[in-house]
Amino acid sequence: MKKRKYALMLFFLLVAITHLNAQTLVLDPAGSRFLIDEKTREPRLDLIVHSFTTHEKRDIPRYAVMDTVTKPTVSNVGPSVYHVTAGRMAERMTLVIRNPASLPADYVLKVDGEPVRTREDIPDIAYYQLNGEQCNAAALLPFRSDSTTVSLFDSNARLISQLLISWIYPKPELFYVDVRHHYAADIRDTSGLRQFMHFFNRAPNTYSKPNAVPDSLSIAEAEPVFGFKRAYYDGKVRPSRISYRIGKKGQWIGTTSEITPHFLLEHVNGNWSWLVDGPYEIQYSYTANERNYGSYAFAIDHTWINSFAYNARTLLWLVGMVLMTKLWLTTILAGVIMYFYFRKRLRKARDQARKTNLELQSIQSQLNPHFVFNAMGSLQGLINKSEIDRANTYLTGFSRLLRNTLQNSGREMVPLDVEMTNIENYIQLEQLRFGFRYAIATDETVRQTQLEVPSLLIQPVVENAVKHGISGLGAAGMLEVTFKTEHEDLLISIRDNGHGFDTDRQTQGKGLALTHERIKLLNKQKYRIAMEVASGNEGTIVILTFKKWL
Repeated sequence: MKKRKYALMLFFLLVAITHLNAQTLVLDPAGSRFLIDEKTREPRLDLIVHSFTTHEKRDIPRYAVMDTVTKPTVSNVGPSVYHVTAGRMAERMTLVIRNPASLPADYVLKVDGEPVRTREDIPDIAYYQLNGEQCNAAALLPFRSDSTTVSLFDSNARLISQLLISWIYPKPELFYVDVRHHYAADIRDTSGLRQFMHFFNRAPNTYSKPNAVPDSLSIAEAEPVFGFKRAYYDGKVRPSRISYRIGKKGQWIGTTSEITPHFLLEHVNGNWSWLVDGPYEIQYSYTANERNYGSYAFAIDHTWINSFAYNARTLLWLVGMVLMTKLWLTTILAGVIMYFYFRKRLRKARDQARKTNLELQSIQSQLNPHFVFNAMGSLQGLINKSEIDRANTYLTGFSRLLRNTLQNSGREMVPLDVEMTNIENYIQLEQLRFGFRYAIATDETVRQTQLEVPSLLIQPVVENAVKHGISGLGAAGMLEVTFKTEHEDLLISIRDNGHGFDTDRQTQGKGLALTHERIKLLNKQKYRIAMEVASGNEGTIVILTFKKWL
């Protein structure tokens, strides 16, 4: 009875401590444990190992690489020095300082020789509590290095505790092979890519895995894109880089850090255009480590130029020339008339298409400065308020968004999920300044379809809702963006609860005006897009309808 009483008292005490100090996270011993866990009252470094949940082991491997086999091990190699071997994409590990109350003043924590502060990725967690022990939260462990050294020093540079961590990385998993720069690199349904590759792969397409990677690839003039599954580490799907090389003697090349890493083999000097016909192998790894890498075979094959189909076209042309000599005058006259007739029609069609494209590019050139002007205004507002950390966060997000915007600005159509990602990035950036709330709802039918929409068409409407609708409402402001299908139509609605405006009067905002002009030009190219605007005291809603888009 006493034990039960003391257990209840301890439980209520922990709850009270949690409510009093919001910076302490109480961990469940059933899913978390100390790795070293040696009893001492001296301050020392330790790792809290978090076991995988059932959801992680069941769902995450469908679209991300994770290691469920490797378990961390530890050995004592010196006074207060431990060697740890662990999987970097296996069970999540949190670096902590145990017995923080015994730490000397002005202690220094270093990761790979560089001083660091406590965890900056979770600023509201200063302590972790496990089995009744409270530990300081330490720095986030780096990704993509074979080893990491974590050291704890006192103010006199005397070593207090040290962890020597050796990382084990799984092989990256190749998810698709394409011959275009595929901006929807995180697609789940790869059936379209499999059908597409049929026209470029000169070898028979065979697939031993349920993805868009042929068992082998034989190409001539095509430039292949290799895309990989996402990486799962530190308990989240996070950006990662892939190192790759051509053959065992090739030089390792690193990709940029992306949620879905991919690389393109281009026909440029210094890459692979100098390779002669024959078999080759792409090798890829997370750390350019030859001990644990994946590989994929492909071949360069130009012999199809001398194939039967190529020679048959030449033969048919020669036969036609011989036949024309029998009725040479009629044939020549008919040929000249048809030539000039079709050349005139083709020139007229090209001139009309060129004029429409120039008008479309003119509108897009107005959209980009309009977007950059608004973003710079938001950044200036944060700097004027001396919110330096939020300004830095905003600048990082803005640079990523600007890069994606510039990549897509020259394209008439982009995948819908790419446009959705850019819109959400923009909303999150503006939320840093204005503090409004937002919600993005997407029907399951939209998620399961692979659609393309005109680039930069939706974003000016969202900007207009933020700037002229809810920018002055703070937390009371609400922005709702909805993507849904109706029969064969795609409907996108943008709703805000701002003060509204008179739709019959011309406003100072350019977002809706530019979008109207853009839709007019797109409809000239045989698209069917409509925009409806309704505004009142309860807010504004803009509905974009892409007719017969599915």
